[in-house]
Amino acid sequence: MSKDQRNFGFLDAFHTNAPGSTKVLMLTDGLIDSVDNMVLSELSNMSVLALSNNAISSIMENAFQNLSFLTTLLLDHNRISSQSLNSSMFSWLHRLETLQLGNNNLNDIDSSWFQSSRSLKMLQLEGNLLTGLNSTTFAHADLRNLETLDLSNNLIVYLGRDSFRGLPHLCRLDLSRNHLRSGPDAFSYLSWLSVLNLDLNRWSCTCELRELASFLKSYIQAPEKVLYNGQRMVCVNADNAAVQAVLELTDANCAPPNRNLTVEVVAKTNNTFQQYIRNVAIAIVFSFLGRCCAKFLPPAKLLSLSSKSLPDCLILTPTLILTPLPHLLLNLPILRG
Repeated sequence: MSKDQRNFGFLDAFHTNAPGSTKVLMLTDGLIDSVDNMVLSELSNMSVLALSNNAISSIMENAFQNLSFLTTLLLDHNRISSQSLNSSMFSWLHRLETLQLGNNNLNDIDSSWFQSSRSLKMLQLEGNLLTGLNSTTFAHADLRNLETLDLSNNLIVYLGRDSFRGLPHLCRLDLSRNHLRSGPDAFSYLSWLSVLNLDLNRWSCTCELRELASFLKSYIQAPEKVLYNGQRMVCVNADNAAVQAVLELTDANCAPPNRNLTVEVVAKTNNTFQQYIRNVAIAIVFSFLGRCCAKFLPPAKLLSLSSKSLPDCLILTPTLILTPLPHLLLNLPILRG
């Protein structure tokens, strides 16, 4: 069954017109702005529900409660925000295999939306307002059988290493047309991954990106693996001007050539207070000895003296060396005036 909803603002306008045996209901390209929890209650035999290209911004919590046979739900090109979806929104749809939420106003992904989505194989989230993915994005989701995930054309700038840990059977992943500049290897643990698209991002080819570049070069060596437009993963900027694309990045060329290294030497001292006093005392002693030499000998003869002809005041005996510091200081002529 297909109906044109161009002239109606509410889905329940068709509530009484759709027979209970309806398998496919397509209400697209209209002005539907909300989905009530009673509107679809009598259409329990539906397997496909398409509400694309409307103005939906509100969906009641139990709107899909009786659709236990639904396998395809299309909600793309509406005005659905993250706040308008609750944790039980899709929990009734145990047979759902395809969920289209692309081109809405989603700015975050709540993994609780998919806590009962074991049968889901395709999840379309392209064209939203998502800015980042991390280890919590799908942490509480049951997406063990998900095969296709489309996150293209968002605003994603951050990609955590464990972003896709909960998706063990993921085969196709699209992250193209985002704002990714750098990122770790967040894909090597996806053993089923066969198609990866990272095209048209804003790659900054620095040493921070070399781990991902290394994975991608290894990934494309397998004949069954596809890196879509891998050669077009161009660098928006690079530390080394010779590197033009992500796949050209290596450990050897990720840094700029002839980089000047600055070594900062910081002098540290562990002198104790007693050592400081000792150093001061030594300086005073040698100052006194200098005055003693000047008193007893003319400067011309001072340089020709041997140790045997030194005046008594210049001979440092063991007694002087072993004299306790306070006693030595008190007995120096220079200190007594």
